[in-house]
Amino acid sequence: MDMKPNVTFWILLLIAATQLGGMSCQVPKPVAIGEDDEIIVFADDTTWGSMRQLLREVLEDTVFTPQPERWFVLRREPFDQYAAFEKYKNRVVVGTLDGTGPVSEYVIASLDANVRAKVEAGEEAVINKYDSRARNQLLMFLIGADLKTLEASVRLRSQDILYFFKKMMLRWELLEIESRRRYVKTEIQDDLQRKYGWSIIVAHDYFVAIDSASAKFFWMRRANPADLERWIFVHWIDSADVRKLDESYVLAVRDTITKRFMRTVEDDAFVQIAPYNLRIDKTSFQNRFAYETRGNWRFSDKSGGGPFVNYTFYDDSSRRIYMLDGSIFAPRVEKKKLILQVDGLLNTFQSGKSETK
Repeated sequence: MDMKPNVTFWILLLIAATQLGGMSCQVPKPVAIGEDDEIIVFADDTTWGSMRQLLREVLEDTVFTPQPERWFVLRREPFDQYAAFEKYKNRVVVGTLDGTGPVSEYVIASLDANVRAKVEAGEEAVINKYDSRARNQLLMFLIGADLKTLEASVRLRSQDILYFFKKMMLRWELLEIESRRRYVKTEIQDDLQRKYGWSIIVAHDYFVAIDSASAKFFWMRRANPADLERWIFVHWIDSADVRKLDESYVLAVRDTITKRFMRTVEDDAFVQIAPYNLRIDKTSFQNRFAYETRGNWRFSDKSGGGPFVNYTFYDDSSRRIYMLDGSIFAPRVEKKKLILQVDGLLNTFQSGKSETK
């Protein structure tokens, strides 16, 4: 359970930098192209032959929704076509200092003396360049002194490598949400801020299912089409004891809340956490220590289920524990993109102002 960097702060900072850059006298860079979940790979034949399986294990990691889906698809391209892909969203260049192919030669020529010394010493293996040829893109260099060292470094940094690209997917989703801001239900967002001291973007096709001040629970849903649902809820606990906040607490609170509020129409089953493919990481959510939980939910009668993402954290200014949660119910479609969409909305959450009495 590695500590992750602050996703939201990092994304918003880069968005701001992009917008400010476009205001300068320089011609703004074009927007990156390509699929969000496609990674273009450049590697010499020897390097690719040695690293292909490991790179696929790391970057084509499986997300269970509960059906297995790949986070990314790797697409290797010949290095003589490098310029043709310079505006793509996600690229990886893989090379070694002892390599003799065109990709390794390019990598060696690109390193300054200081970085090269760190690579030779095994202190540096993953180098990221953002927005190098287009806005909102990531170019990652994976470099080692030799193939053995490179393989060891990629294994050691595997979670970070995948996380950098997943972070870019979330960045794209936040940009998409920002582009649709004129369609959001600002009156609901403002009302939440006025009543509760926090807000979240309510997209135009979501409706409020439950808004309970006494239970400190807000639930909004999207059911268009009817067999493809997105659920987002916010639950908060006032005067909370932060010492209680741990993994067991997160799971217990979520199950308690969903059992009470997220029930079938017949009221004979309720939502609960499924006991498989569950992952809890320590992370940072808007500069606050948080638990990020990803897994699958199911109805208590096992009649259906789907993926969910949950952020739970303590807010010092309000002395509250907040739980933000997004779930998907879409039995017949792939759900990776859908869970990313609700994740993006969760990351629009803002708090800090005092509750209106």
